[in-house]
Amino acid sequence: MDTSKTDILIKKREALIERFLSGDEPEFIEKHAVVIDEYIFTVFEQSIAARKMTISGTPFAIIALGGYGRKEQCIHSDIDLLILFKDTIPPEVEAFVQELLYPLWDARFEVGYAIRNISECLQMAFERFDILTTILDARFICGASLIYTSFMERFRSDLAAKHLKNTLNYLFEHGEKRHFDFGDSTYLIAPNLKSGFGGLRDYHTLLWYAKIKSDIKTRRDLEYYGFLSYFEYLSLKEALTDVWKIRNFLHYITKRKCDTLHFDYQTELAVLLGYRSKKQQPDVERFLGDLHNRMDFLKQINQITFEDLFANRRIKKGTTEPYPTKTHGLIIKKRRLNFANTIVILQKPDLLLRIFLESGKRKIPLSIEARRIVSEFLHLVDDELKTNPACIKIFKQILSMSYWEFNVLNVMLATGILENFIPEFSAIVNKIQYNHYHLFPVDKHSIRCVQIINSFKERAEPMAYTLYYSIFKEVRNKNVLLFAALLHDIGKSNPAKEHSKTGARIAKSILERFKFNSTEIQDAVFLIENHLILAKTATRRDISDEETAVYMANKIGKIRLLRMLYLLTVADSKATGPKAWNDWTENLLKDLFLKTMGILKKGELASRKARHLIDKKKKDVLQLLKKRWQEDEINKQLDSMSRRYLVYVPVQNIVDHINLYRHLGDKNFIWQISKENGSDIRTVSICGKDKPGLYSKIAGVFFVNKLDIVASQAYSLGEEHVLDIFKVTPPKDRIFEKEKWEKAENDLIRAIEDDHFLDNEFKKIPRMIRVSSGQNPEPNNVRIDNETSSFFTIIEVFTYDFPGLLFSITNALYRSNVNVNVAMVSTKVDQVVDVFYVKSIENDAKIETKQGLEQIKNAILKSLPQIAAKEVSNEKN
Repeated sequence: MDTSKTDILIKKREALIERFLSGDEPEFIEKHAVVIDEYIFTVFEQSIAARKMTISGTPFAIIALGGYGRKEQCIHSDIDLLILFKDTIPPEVEAFVQELLYPLWDARFEVGYAIRNISECLQMAFERFDILTTILDARFICGASLIYTSFMERFRSDLAAKHLKNTLNYLFEHGEKRHFDFGDSTYLIAPNLKSGFGGLRDYHTLLWYAKIKSDIKTRRDLEYYGFLSYFEYLSLKEALTDVWKIRNFLHYITKRKCDTLHFDYQTELAVLLGYRSKKQQPDVERFLGDLHNRMDFLKQINQITFEDLFANRRIKKGTTEPYPTKTHGLIIKKRRLNFANTIVILQKPDLLLRIFLESGKRKIPLSIEARRIVSEFLHLVDDELKTNPACIKIFKQILSMSYWEFNVLNVMLATGILENFIPEFSAIVNKIQYNHYHLFPVDKHSIRCVQIINSFKERAEPMAYTLYYSIFKEVRNKNVLLFAALLHDIGKSNPAKEHSKTGARIAKSILERFKFNSTEIQDAVFLIENHLILAKTATRRDISDEETAVYMANKIGKIRLLRMLYLLTVADSKATGPKAWNDWTENLLKDLFLKTMGILKKGELASRKARHLIDKKKKDVLQLLKKRWQEDEINKQLDSMSRRYLVYVPVQNIVDHINLYRHLGDKNFIWQISKENGSDIRTVSICGKDKPGLYSKIAGVFFVNKLDIVASQAYSLGEEHVLDIFKVTPPKDRIFEKEKWEKAENDLIRAIEDDHFLDNEFKKIPRMIRVSSGQNPEPNNVRIDNETSSFFTIIEVFTYDFPGLLFSITNALYRSNVNVNVAMVSTKVDQVVDVFYVKSIENDAKIETKQGLEQIKNAILKSLPQIAAKEVSNEKN
C-alpha cells in the first residue's frame, strides 16, 4: 500500500493536535475520530483485497468500537475495530488487514481488531460483558452497511429477549468493583480520570444503560428520553468537555495513554490549561478544585444510573407503591426516600433537613429525584431556618449519623445544603491542598474526620479501637467533638494565614449561631486551635522524656479536653493519609496520650509503677550479668544510666549495652549491629567516649557508605561515655553487607582521629534541589524551642530531603560548638522535619543567649541546599 495515506493521516492528526493545544479546536475528540475514519475509508475504497471479497459475495462492514465508536478519540487512545462478515470469513481478509493496519502499527498507533461473523460476535458478546459494552458503542464506518444494521438488530433483539437481566447485573456489579479497585476520584489528589468513582466511565455506564433501555443514539438523547434533566444535561456537557480536555493534555505531556493524574504532572497541566496563580490560591490548587467539582458531578451521574439499575435488579413485585414515613411530607418508594410533593416543602422548608435525618436513622438513601429537589429549593434555607432551634437540633443529630458505609454528610455536601446551612463551609468545598501528604480535598477530609469519630462508637479490632471506644464513651459532650471535627480545617479557606487560629475564630461565630453555651464554645475553639499539637509533639519531641508529657499536660490542662483532642488527632491523621497515619505514629500518639493523662490524673511525674518497673529491670539485668561481671560494677553502671533509658529500653538491650561498655577498653568506640524483627532495618548501638561531634561524624560515615539514618537516640553512660542508638537502612548489596559495615567502622575510626577526614565528602551534597510544588516551595526554615525542655535546646529544621541531610545539619551544629543528644526525623507535608535536642559543648547546658541561637540558626541554613521549584515548560508543541 502507498504509505502516503498514513502520511496524510499523521499530518492531519498533528495539525488537529496543534489546534487543540492552542485552544482553537473545542471538538477535538470527535474530529480526531473523523480523521481516522477518513483514513480507513480511503484504504477500503482503494483496496484490491476488499474489492475481491465484495465481488465474490463476501462483503463486510468495518465498525468502530469502544471509545473510538463513541467518537471519544483522545490523543493516545486505542483504535478498536471490528471487521464483520455475515457468515463466511474468506482468507483474503488477511491481505486487507495488512493493508489497513500495518501502516498504523508502523506509525505507532495502538490498534486492536477482531475479525468475526455475526453469529460469533453475538455469542461472544453475551458470554463476555466487556465485549458487550464495546458493541453498545459500535459505530459503522464503511463497507456493507446492511451487515452492520442486521447485526445490531439481532444484537438488540437477543439482548432484550434473553440477556437483559444479566446485562443490568453486570453493569451494576462491574461498577461497584471498578469503584473499589480505582477508588473515589473525588476523594483523591491523584484521581483516575477514566475508571475512578467520578471518572468518565461513570458517564459511559449511564450511556450504556440508556442504550439498553431506550436504544438512544446520541448523548443528547439522555435528556430527550428523560434520563437527565435539562440542567443536568448542560452540567454533564461542561463536565465532559473539561475532563476530556484534561485527559488529552495528560496524554500529550506523558506521550502515552495515561488516565491517572499523578502528582508530578499536575503543575505542568495547570500551566498548559491556562491557570494563573492568584495570591489567595496557587494555580494548581484552583485547577484541581475545578476538576474535583466536575468529577463530583460525574459521580452524581453514576448515582442516577445506579438508582435505576438498583430498581430494575432488586425491587420485587408489590413493593413499588410508595408509603409514608413518620415524618409528614416524606415517603419511601423503591427503598428510596422521597418528598411526597414539592408543595409540602414550601409549607415546611425544614423538610430539606429532615429528609437527611430520616435517611440517617433508617439507613435509606435519598432518591435522585429527592436530591434534585433539595438542590433546586436551596433558596429556602434562609437565616430564619439556619437559626431555628429545631433545625439546629436536626443538624446535630445528622452529624452523629454520618459513617463511611452510609454517608449522610456527603450527600448533604453534594446537594449543596451543607454549605447553605453553614455558609462558611463553602470556602473549603473542593479546596485542594497540593502535596503528597493530604489525599483528600479539605471538605471531604473534614467529613471523613466526622465519620471516623462516629466509628469509635463501636468496639472493634484491632486493640487500638478498643482504646478509642473506651475514650469516646467518656466524652460527655460528643456534639462539641463532632463539630470540632467538621470545622477543624475551616481556616484553610485563607491559605495566607495560620489555619488553626483562623479556623478557631471562624468556628466561634458558627458555634454561637448554633446556640452552644460558652463552655462548649471554649472547648471547641481550643480543640480547633490546637488540633495539630498532639501529632506534632508525638512526632517531633522526645516523648520518652517526662518533660514532654508535663509540657502537654500544662498546655491542655483538663482531662475532658485531652480525651477529645486525642480522638480528634487520631481522626484527623487517619483522614489525611498514610504519611500522617501508620503504626509508628499511632503508637507515639497513644504513648503521649497515656503519659499526659497520667500526669493530669495523678499530678506526679515518677509514678510508683515506673519505679517498680525500673527496680524489676535492674534485678533482671543483674541476674543475667552477675556470672560475667562483679555485682557492684553492674550496679554502678545501672545507677549511672538515666531513668528515661531504664524505663524504655528492654532488659536484653540493656544487657547488650553494658556488655558493649565493658568491652570498650581503650577504644574510642565499639558498636553492635542487629536486625530489626519484621522489618528491613538495622539497629546500630554505639558505645563510645563522649567526644564533641561524635554524632556528626557517625552521620557523615553513614552518608559516605550510603546507610540512611531513620531515627536515633542518645543516652549518657556516666560522665565520660555515651550510648548512641541508630536505626538505619542496610547496604543495598546484602551479599557484601559484612564488608560494608567493616569499611564503615574503619571510616569512623579515622573520622574520630582526624577532625577533617570527612571534609571532602561535602562536595557530594547538592547545593540546589528542585521539588514539585503547585506554588513556590517552602523555604528552608529553622525554629528553636527553649521552653519545652529544661535541659536541652530543641532545634527544628524544615527542609526537603536530600542525600547527606543529617550529616550536613549535624556538622553545622558541631562547628557551632553544639552537641547533639537526641535526633528525630518526621514528615510535614512533602517536607521533612529534623528535630535535634542539643547542648553547648562548652558547658553541657542549653544555649540561651540570643547571639548564640542566631549563630546556630544561620550556620544550619548556610549548610542546606537552595530550594527551587521544578521547571515547567510553557511550550505546547
